[in-house]
Amino acid sequence: MESQSATSRESELLAVAESQQVLIEPDAFQELVALENAEGLLNQAASVIKGRGQYVVSHVLVADLVASLQTQKKALPVTVEASTRFDAPAKRMEARIRIFKDREVTNKSRCTGTLDDFVAHFNNRFTQMKGILRGRRTEYTFVETIQKAAAFTAKEKIRVVGMVYQKKTTKNGHVLIELEDDTHAMPCLVSANSPLFAEAQGLLEDEVVALDGFLSKELFIVDRIVWPDVPIREKKRGDNDVAIGFLSDLHVGSKYFLQNEFYKLLEFLNGKGTTEEQEVAGKIKYLFIAGDLVDGIGVYPTQENQLVTKDIYEQYRQFVALIKQIPEHIHVIIGPGNHDAVRTAEPQPQLFDEFAMDLLDQSNVHLVGNPAWFEVEGFKVLMYHGTSLDSLISSLNAKDGYNHPEKMGIELLKRRHLAPTYGDKPLVPEHQDYMVVSDAPDIFHFGHVHKNGYADYRGTFVINAGTWQDTTDFQKRIGHQPTPCRFPVYFLKTGSLQVLHFGGFAP
Repeated sequence: MESQSATSRESELLAVAESQQVLIEPDAFQELVALENAEGLLNQAASVIKGRGQYVVSHVLVADLVASLQTQKKALPVTVEASTRFDAPAKRMEARIRIFKDREVTNKSRCTGTLDDFVAHFNNRFTQMKGILRGRRTEYTFVETIQKAAAFTAKEKIRVVGMVYQKKTTKNGHVLIELEDDTHAMPCLVSANSPLFAEAQGLLEDEVVALDGFLSKELFIVDRIVWPDVPIREKKRGDNDVAIGFLSDLHVGSKYFLQNEFYKLLEFLNGKGTTEEQEVAGKIKYLFIAGDLVDGIGVYPTQENQLVTKDIYEQYRQFVALIKQIPEHIHVIIGPGNHDAVRTAEPQPQLFDEFAMDLLDQSNVHLVGNPAWFEVEGFKVLMYHGTSLDSLISSLNAKDGYNHPEKMGIELLKRRHLAPTYGDKPLVPEHQDYMVVSDAPDIFHFGHVHKNGYADYRGTFVINAGTWQDTTDFQKRIGHQPTPCRFPVYFLKTGSLQVLHFGGFAP
């Protein structure tokens, strides 16, 4: 029966080609045979090539027409209706939001890439970090500058603060660190036999640390490495029984965007589901989206082969259509990522008005930069897309970094900087270093690596929200397994987390 059906389809296509007086490439013919709407596509292809003065239907043209139809299908308006029996308790609560615009780069970038910009940037980074480290208790004598350390006698216990200019392993296996500040540089040694050896290997160039130790001739012998780190606090609890939902890396416009699964999420937020699901949805008052809203255009070579929607404005129109289906009582805070239509280099400003479109008129939608600081229900939140994770994982040789992004989030908090090493990923030398984690956040939310991960660290809830994009060809080649369509919901009153699955790969 199948062969008869295929033969019949082939005959029908040949008849259409004859009537249109066109020829079909063999590959194009085989692709058309497998499609339900083959005759209509062939008529459309014939019209296109006749307009070009041609007479052969190519495989490339058929592929483009198929992609165009998929785009039209995905661009259809989203019509998610709220359940008539859904009365969300969060609807009756006032939103408590403060967005700290002074702590992000939006409308403040004045960098032109001059030497003065770089000097000002690193001076600001060092000043902020030194201020944090100055507050760390020590029995050692705190030395104000590296230059003043030379005045201390051998074996005197002192603490110096500096930026790691260089780190290398000597021929005897010791770790030699060149520490510098704006006054001087000093070689610091961690012996291969020292219990600090593993810690020293984890030092990154350009990060600011305090070293406890003593001078021995021309070397500073390190007794202890002190990172800025966040202080240990009790985990914060909220007064109101409300919850936060977390999203990241939607990649709307990609052929891998899991649109149907995202529709299920929208239905859930609008109260369609079981009694238990409605109970969870009814508490959600806030939704944080940490970048890569769309897949973008020209982000990497051959990206166009991975796109269903090849127009950046159309990608954002589709994204906006999705966000507008979120119930109005849920406040959505949206930041960009490296795939979005803002500058690639961090820190990034908020999404431009021309791409935000109708969201600008939505009172429950708030646009922020990357990184961004804001407060909801008294919880201080740091949201960052996470582009620096690639270089951090490589620098630390953290083989499980992509599978456990929460561990990398902890490393960033430990260093109190979202991009400790300068130069591997594009960073703009703003006169204020917006990548410094100047306060200890109650919640640290990030994405980028498409893998869910959660941890509590010194009173900070660390969360990577995963993705809504299926496994790409590149990820398959490198063996990376994303965890798409997992929706973490954090309950502020209890400090508990529930992760809902809406489909996609689940290892």
